[in-house]
Amino acid sequence: MPLSPQLITSDVGREIGGLGLSCVRVDNPMAMVRAAAWRNALVRVGISVPFWAVHDIGSLAVLEPRAAPVGPRPITAALALPPQVAELHTTYAATLREIATSEVLEKSRQWRLGDDLIAVLLLRVLGPIFERFREASTGWRPPSTVLPLDPEVYRDVERQLPQLFRTADRGSDFEFLHHLERDRLRLITSIEQIDLDTLRLLGMFGAEAGAANALGMLDLLNVFGSPEANDVVNFSLELLPSVLETKRAGGQQTFGVDGYAGVERHGTLDSLVLSELAFDPDLFARRFVENEVFYYTREKQQEEERQLHYIVVDASASMRGQRSVFARGLALTLVKKLLLRGEEVYLRFFDSRLYDVMHARAGRRGDAGISVPYVLCFRGERGRNYAKVFALLADDLSRLARRERRAPVLYILTHAECHVPIETIERLRTIARLYGVFMLPSTGELELDYVQRLHTVQIVDESSLIDRDARARRALDIVEDAAGERRSVSVPPSTTDGEPDAGPGPANE
Repeated sequence: MPLSPQLITSDVGREIGGLGLSCVRVDNPMAMVRAAAWRNALVRVGISVPFWAVHDIGSLAVLEPRAAPVGPRPITAALALPPQVAELHTTYAATLREIATSEVLEKSRQWRLGDDLIAVLLLRVLGPIFERFREASTGWRPPSTVLPLDPEVYRDVERQLPQLFRTADRGSDFEFLHHLERDRLRLITSIEQIDLDTLRLLGMFGAEAGAANALGMLDLLNVFGSPEANDVVNFSLELLPSVLETKRAGGQQTFGVDGYAGVERHGTLDSLVLSELAFDPDLFARRFVENEVFYYTREKQQEEERQLHYIVVDASASMRGQRSVFARGLALTLVKKLLLRGEEVYLRFFDSRLYDVMHARAGRRGDAGISVPYVLCFRGERGRNYAKVFALLADDLSRLARRERRAPVLYILTHAECHVPIETIERLRTIARLYGVFMLPSTGELELDYVQRLHTVQIVDESSLIDRDARARRALDIVEDAAGERRSVSVPPSTTDGEPDAGPGPANE
């Protein structure tokens, strides 16, 4: 396919032509599209790293070495690089081979991370290097070119590279190549310093750990540099493996939808097991009349109504330290458990106000979902006003219940000094099932006057917070109880008699 004059002279053609300096050979046009998406994501936050550098390091994080061999491209010899640049190019290829064997990139390839997460890794690795390069090159500003995401643009790119490379001034590319050679150790170290536990957790949540916009990218970047977030990550990783096997129960049916699931004594003639026809006609007729013949049955999805789960997490100053780690790790684990079961989940933080609500529904694409980076790094700095917060929460839940025609389960993750007017609790009881998780101080007991009005109470004492094994066991016990299959929330509890309804009582550690 001949090159268009517009592509040759445009900034897009200039960036694509820079792939002549690329040392990770990828022939798949879709891989090029992914690299273009990573580069566009960096441009959105003001980091205009040359396309060839983004392509190479990003490809090493997603493609196995056999699918993306490292070394100069076959067309490199036709570029007639100056001797000094050719030497820098050889050093750059050697650097790529070294970082390709790092544990971080090996794990990244195994965990099949999403493009949003790869873009953030590139931002963390290349961002500081590019900033130093930009400070040293005060007379030059790279174009913030948005690359096309059309595979046809990259289909014959290898053949077109020599012409695209030579039709633009490559001084800035050579200068950045020289800068990478000077910052070689910093590049290798920045990759090795990426926390594997954080990477693993974000990979577990998939799209929910992504970054749909520039602000999301910065939130995700902050996760890798926050000690508080790292504590929540480590705690969450102790819990999540225990819930990842959760799945919705299946069933069987006789009408023709989906694949075969088994055999039954009842069915239609078109699903008859063919070996039944091998019987003598008289014997077959007798077996048919007596319902002894076998029919194939087909897989069936249960049509159970999704339940609504509404999780609110206290982010006030009293929830700092181990309480915050426990609450956020528990919230993330509970969200994952419920989504795997096909439920619908809402999550939000509160202190003296209610913060933005996040909504996730199992199997639904295109919504923001539960932002894992936001949960890990959120900081509330507005004091406490529980009367106001829970009054607003009651209003929101009332509207939600009317709209959805379902009664939600409200999970309250807070501490032993969360004082709410009992009138507000009574109102909440008419709307939702109330599930309280309270974290106690080092000394003291739970003495809130509304505790007996909650349907379920879980108490987490100081000993369960400071001991690692006890903390994980306590959290998993709460998750299993909160997501119990027998819990029914189809009808809001009645409080007309002024007494608590019968049901599970407080569960104390």
